[in-house]
This record gives sequence, C-alpha cells and structure tokens, in this order.
Amino acid sequence: MFALAALALLVRGGEPEAAGRPRVVGVLTNAAVALPAYEGFRAGLAEMGGPPVSFLYGGVVPGDAALAAEARRLVAGGADLILTLTTRAAQAALEAGRERGVPVVFAPASNPLQTGLAQSLRYPGGNATGVTFGRQEARRLEWLLRLVPDLESVYIPYTRDDPSPLASLPVLREAAKTLGVSLAEEVVDGWEALRAALARLPAGTRAILVPADPGIASHSRELAAFAMEHGVALSMPHREGVEQGALMSYGFNLHGVGRQAARQALLVLSGVPPAEIPVELAEFSLSVNLEAAHRIGLDVSPLLLRQAYVVAP
Repeated sequence: MFALAALALLVRGGEPEAAGRPRVVGVLTNAAVALPAYEGFRAGLAEMGGPPVSFLYGGVVPGDAALAAEARRLVAGGADLILTLTTRAAQAALEAGRERGVPVVFAPASNPLQTGLAQSLRYPGGNATGVTFGRQEARRLEWLLRLVPDLESVYIPYTRDDPSPLASLPVLREAAKTLGVSLAEEVVDGWEALRAALARLPAGTRAILVPADPGIASHSRELAAFAMEHGVALSMPHREGVEQGALMSYGFNLHGVGRQAARQALLVLSGVPPAEIPVELAEFSLSVNLEAAHRIGLDVSPLLLRQAYVVAP
C-alpha cells in the first residue's frame, strides 16, 4: 500500500520531490535486441508523469569488461537509477552502484533469484527490482510442437557464460523430457560462431529454438532469413523476433516490459526502496508469423491462430 500511495503522489506531482531537480536515469545494455524496452520505458514515464528525467545512455556495450566500465561511468555520472535491459547488465549495474547505493530497475532479467538480483519476487530485499519472466520457455516449446507436431529434435544455440540462457536451459530440458523431444544444444559465442554453427547444421534439422539469450536474439533477422531459406521452424523468445521473420514465439513484448518497468522506476524515484517493490512478471502471448509458415511449407490451424497474435504478410 505504501508503494501505491507513493506512486499516486508522484504522478499527481503533489510532493516537493516531484518538482525538484531532474532525475538522472542511466541506461545499460549489452544487446541491441533489448532496445524496444528502453523505448517502452520512456513512453511509460511520459504517460505517467513524475519528475523531469534526463537519460545517460552510451549505446550497446559488448563484453563483460566494457559493460562493467560503462556501469561505473553511469554511477560516476550521477545516475539516480540505472535501467538495465539484460541480466548481465543488471548484475554489472548492481555491482557498480553498490557503494553509492544506486538502485537498479531491470527490464527484463532472467530468474532474478538464481542470478542474484533479488532474494524473493515479492520482497526483493536488495537494491534492485524490475520485470522478469517465469517458466514460459516450457510453454514455448510446447507451442512449437503444436505448430510442428512431428518434431523429434530441436536445435538450441546459446551463449556460454550468459546467465539468461543458462537459467532457461534447465526449464527447456525438463519440458523436452515431458514432451518426448530431444534437444541438440550448442554453445555459440558471437555472430561468427553462430553463422558457422548454422552452416554445419545437419540437413534434417527442422526447428531452432533460441532461448532467452540477448546476444543470439540480437540476430533475429539473420536467423529468420536462414530459417526461411532452409525450411526451418524458428522460435524466438520475444514477439519482436516474430515480427522480424521468425515463425513463432511464446514470450513477452519488450516495449510492454519497458512500460511495466517505468511504473516501478517512478516508485523508486519517489523514494520507495527497491527492496519493497515486488518483481513483476512480464505478460506472455503466442505470436505466429504467417509468411514464415508459408515459406517453410507449414499449415497453421485456424484454432491455433485464434489463440495467437498473428503477424500477417
């Protein structure tokens, strides 16, 4: 109740804090694919009101060392809050801001309990909160098998040391056993490694499922082009990937995730500790690209389409 009351006061602008100095929000990401969340965050702040905000954003930062350096730059630049768009970025921002107590809002992050970002979803307990996604990867695999019902194996490329796909893989493995499908997992670090892996895929490969891996998901257009050319069903972790040519997703809309995080950020900027702001779950939906289905020779049932957000040619 305290958090909701604080948000109401902030949006009304009835407290001195709302009319004070502009707040500084640092933005940290290591993946271009996540940028729609930043756009949604800005749109959400604009609609909900609150204090004037200026942004510190130095662009997409590849590599852990550069990410940590950029996080320290944002803290030194006077950030009142750091918005992070990937799990790696959230970890880097939390570490960089620890001494000065700079709060972090992640939009999104994988499994914040396993990755050390929160002690619980209801009471994060530390200096970070934000939006996460749950066990939707199991449901996504199930939807893929409903679209392509005779699949026996699904290729899963992932980045070796990214905590986000590493949190997703156990869920996918458990679901695969239940659904009776095998997973062909392969470490691919960077686009060149991914391209080489695709070039040597066995000819009978019929499906690729990209886990919640921002590095690989940043190449959704290239992956979609490959999938269409080779008749492969491609599943991406976010709707934007479907809009860029993948066959399907059961996942979140990044713009919407950013809007969710904006509400949480307003609470933090009003003085509510992140420790007291529950981590929210992103909203999930099934998305299907009809052009991709047509290109790979797949018929999608009307019943399934009625349950999906449809990207039509």
